Amino acid sequence: MKTIAIASPAGGVGKTTFAHAIAVAASEFGKKTLLIDLDPAGALTFRLGFENPRLTITDYLTGSKLIAENLATTSERFDFIAADSRLTTNLDEGSLIELLNNLPKSYDLIVLDVAPSLTQSLKLALAVADHIFAPIDSSLHSLRALLQLRAMTGIPVTAVATGEIALAEVEPVLDVALIRANEVDGYSQGALSVLTVAKESEVAESYRSATYSILEILGLE
Repeated sequence: MKTIAIASPAGGVGKTTFAHAIAVAASEFGKKTLLIDLDPAGALTFRLGFENPRLTITDYLTGSKLIAENLATTSERFDFIAADSRLTTNLDEGSLIELLNNLPKSYDLIVLDVAPSLTQSLKLALAVADHIFAPIDSSLHSLRALLQLRAMTGIPVTAVATGEIALAEVEPVLDVALIRANEVDGYSQGALSVLTVAKESEVAESYRSATYSILEILGLE
C-alpha cells in the first residue's frame, strides 16, 4: 500500500480536481483506491455529494471505529472518507498513522486531498505520505508554495505542471503536464470527474497519463 498527498499551500491550482482524478484513474487501472478528504473546508466532500456525512475522518481520528460498512464506495469505484470543519483542531498525527495501519479493507493506493494552507491538515498528511505531488501553474504564488512545501519536509515532493511552465525551475516534475480547460472547471462543480464525463477528451487523458506516471513512481504500475 502506498499513500500520496496532493498538496500545495497555494489555493486555486487544481489540487482537489487532481486528487479526485487520480482516484478515478487509479481505479480504472485496477488499483484498489481510497480517497480521503483532509481539507476542513470539505470541498471534495461537497463535490462528491456528501453534504452531511454521519461520520468523517475527524471521527475516526478521535476514537470512532472505522468499519467496512462506513466506507463510501462511489460510482467511480473508489472508496471515500469525508472531511468536516473539525479538522482545524489539534489532532494527533499518530492517529492517522494508526487509522491507515488498521483499515478494514486493503488498498493499493491511498490519496489524501490536503487543505491549501500550512495547517493541521498538512501535518497529518506529512505523518503518513510516501510521496507528495504538488500541482503548480504559471503563477509566482504556486511556485513559492512548492518551494515552501519542499523546505518543510524530507518526503519526496514532485511538482505537477498545469499548462506551460518553466520546468527547470521546479525539478523534479512529473513527466506529464495537466491540461486545463473550461470542461474541467465545469465538471469540478459536479460529483463526477472529467475522466468519467468526458473520458475520451484530451483533458481526461492528461489526468489519466499523469496518474499512470505516479503509479510508476510508486512501483504500482
